[in-house]
Amino acid sequence: MLRRIFIATAFATLAACTPAEQAAPEPEAATIVLVHGAFMQGNAWDAVKAGLEARGRRVIVVDLPGRPANAGEAGAQNLTAYRDAILASFASETQPVVLVGHSFGGINISNVAEAAPERVRTLVYVGAYLPQSGQSLQALSGQDAGSSAGPAFRIDEARLIAAIAADQQATLFCNDCTPEVAARTPSRMLEEPLPPLAEPVTLTERFAGVDKVYVRTGLDRVVSPALQDTMIAATLVRETIRIESGHSPFFSQVDALVAAIDAQGREAPAASE
Repeated sequence: MLRRIFIATAFATLAACTPAEQAAPEPEAATIVLVHGAFMQGNAWDAVKAGLEARGRRVIVVDLPGRPANAGEAGAQNLTAYRDAILASFASETQPVVLVGHSFGGINISNVAEAAPERVRTLVYVGAYLPQSGQSLQALSGQDAGSSAGPAFRIDEARLIAAIAADQQATLFCNDCTPEVAARTPSRMLEEPLPPLAEPVTLTERFAGVDKVYVRTGLDRVVSPALQDTMIAATLVRETIRIESGHSPFFSQVDALVAAIDAQGREAPAASE
């Protein structure tokens, strides 16, 4: 008898709770897609991928065409090929993804959001180029008086590739790394297909309506903090996360970068207005 009274009371109490008082199920965290920048490939994200997976996140790493992990002729590459490679990487995902781009990857994730805004929950720019319509990496880097990368930039017009001078790779890309990590930088650097670097991206309100977060790299010698601030001011960005790192926080500030990325796509998506 007492057991029946207890059960009845429990059901009555539950029924009396308002929706706000009942615990809502935690939304499933969005898949994270990581897009590398110029002169690198997907393995730059290895430590970040491991850190995110340790936090329970599903992670997809993209290798853009025209590099060893995704071979292709340098002269055949363009922003459309890069966009399509990124879209193909998460084509089987049923929900919008958190799309993360480093450096030149910022232009490429912007292009993806323009093409398929419904497939992207949040864009995350990591020390990345955040373009306006009609801008290219070449145009943005040309505005960057605070960057130290210009003198190290090498072009082979016959092969249609660009490279960073070997003796300046560590000081530019890993200036805040430990000596051991910095010493490995040249082994991680690649030649880059030249044509996409000069190709402008076209963006409309489709891109403008996608949620954006910027991870500002405060010790960056490639994309200067001053240019990052200019780009952030020119585009509606929901949040700016500051990491005191050089251009490659996935090498030097892994825990901080993992935390910044993991914070995205866990909340319930905002209702459409």
